[in-house]
Amino acid sequence: MINFKNLSTKQIYLISIVIFLAIIAVIVIGCVLYPNIFYDQWIWKYYWGPVVADADPTVATVIHNGIEAREGYTIISELTYGFILVVSLFLIYKLLKKLEISINWIFCLSLLPYILFGPVTRVLEDTGYFSPPLVYWFISPLIYIQIAGYAILFLLIGYIIEKKWQKKHLTTNTILFTGGVILLLPFLVLIAQWMAGYQWGDSSGVRFDVFLLITGLVSLIVFIVYFFPRVVKTHKDISVYQNPLNLSIIVGHMVDGITSYVSIYDPLNMGLPRYLEKHPASNFLMELWPPLFPIVKFFLIILVIYVFDILYKEELKGHANLVGLIKIGILILGFSPGLRDLLRVTMGV
Repeated sequence: MINFKNLSTKQIYLISIVIFLAIIAVIVIGCVLYPNIFYDQWIWKYYWGPVVADADPTVATVIHNGIEAREGYTIISELTYGFILVVSLFLIYKLLKKLEISINWIFCLSLLPYILFGPVTRVLEDTGYFSPPLVYWFISPLIYIQIAGYAILFLLIGYIIEKKWQKKHLTTNTILFTGGVILLLPFLVLIAQWMAGYQWGDSSGVRFDVFLLITGLVSLIVFIVYFFPRVVKTHKDISVYQNPLNLSIIVGHMVDGITSYVSIYDPLNMGLPRYLEKHPASNFLMELWPPLFPIVKFFLIILVIYVFDILYKEELKGHANLVGLIKIGILILGFSPGLRDLLRVTMGV
């Protein structure tokens, strides 16, 4: 058995590449020799078919060789993407460690344009701005591959400029953030045009009232969390909930949870169009009791922060970068779909 502790970063990457290529080879050979099993019953049904269905707003399902694929996620696709995410985080962690980059709040801020890039371009795809085949590039999981590629590219450029060319006034984080802003700006302009009334697709109307409602509720929750440690001064450990990165995680998942609840069930009868939940787990919770999804999300995030920053604080002292990367990953998992949904409701898409 391979002992990864005794391997260098280069050897780990080499082994990872070999395993990845081997998996790709098996899939390609399987699709050629047994297309009905490998492609139709597996890849089409659980991965590519949902992307094609998502790209066409006029249908909820698409059919290929008699196999039906639905827009959204399945248990199999979510498990697959979850596994890929864990492996990707591990490899990114190794890369950042090799480059001696601190994964802290400043690094998280430098990633903000890339975090925004996903939901902003996804909602533009929802408006019909992109056409096939370009549209597929802005649907998950391809959109996340695209974002990761951009971020790693500008990260390496920043590292070379700062460390190799000795340009100390241009830090890696600065280059990373600037590159993300350059990529994001054109799409923000398109969002602003839509909000201003220059719309190229169907809309039920711009709803700033819903935007203010959801952001107001999220702000209230974060306000309570931030000031709670000041009230309960007997437990100094809970001051970790005032940490900017921890608060950001709460913001991200509350935007996701509250937007899902408000947009799907319209509890205040605001006349919202009917939206559906794509994720099986969250859909299950809301079917039990609609507000349960944001409530469970909130307490899960509180628990995650407690585990990392209080319960296992001493054990994780030497792994600050790993904890920081996991937290950023958790932030993206909540904020990215949440902001997309919030923008959809606000833009009436």
